[in-house]
Amino acid sequence: MYGYDDHSVWLVSSQYVDAKGLKVAARVFNLDATEKFSKEVTLDAGADSTAKVLEIPAIDGLSAAYFLDLRVTDSGGKLVGSNFYWLSTKPETIDWEKSLWYVTPTQSYADYTSLAQLPKVKLKVFSHTERKGDSSVTRIAIENPSKSLAFFVRLKVNKGKGGEEIVPVVWQDNYVSLLPGEKREITATYRTAGLGTAKPEVEVQGWNVD
Repeated sequence: MYGYDDHSVWLVSSQYVDAKGLKVAARVFNLDATEKFSKEVTLDAGADSTAKVLEIPAIDGLSAAYFLDLRVTDSGGKLVGSNFYWLSTKPETIDWEKSLWYVTPTQSYADYTSLAQLPKVKLKVFSHTERKGDSSVTRIAIENPSKSLAFFVRLKVNKGKGGEEIVPVVWQDNYVSLLPGEKREITATYRTAGLGTAKPEVEVQGWNVD
């Protein structure tokens, strides 16, 4: 996770066993997806532990809004954790003098207006559904073939094309951002009874998804 106050990156392990040989990778990208910073650290994580891994330095040439991608892989190279942040070169200013026990006002806000300049992207999406007893699992493969970031992508499973969204659903992940050329596989698990006689259809939405 990222510390907004001191630009630090922390590894938080909620497992109750030790993990050896984890790799924490931090990358910073401009709005046009050019990489401005990259660093990888290998370390062990004790059970139910936290550890400061690195700090993001001052970086020249950042766009007004930029992105921080954090990923953790295990000793075998499997992705076991990820966080994605959108940040601003204009920090928010907090009015501490007017702080009360229940609220602290903001004097000025970070500037994210340049996110509106992200080019439209068209994603490749493939899905397959399996029924296991009372539950169904829809496996979704999503790919960003463009040279731009696909920002804040939301997946839904609907009751047929254009139908109602199936709820509740247990998502492996959602509201994801895909770097240029990146592929992700995500599962959605829900009760088969929620489908009725309809065929599950995956719908994709996103900030700049066409």
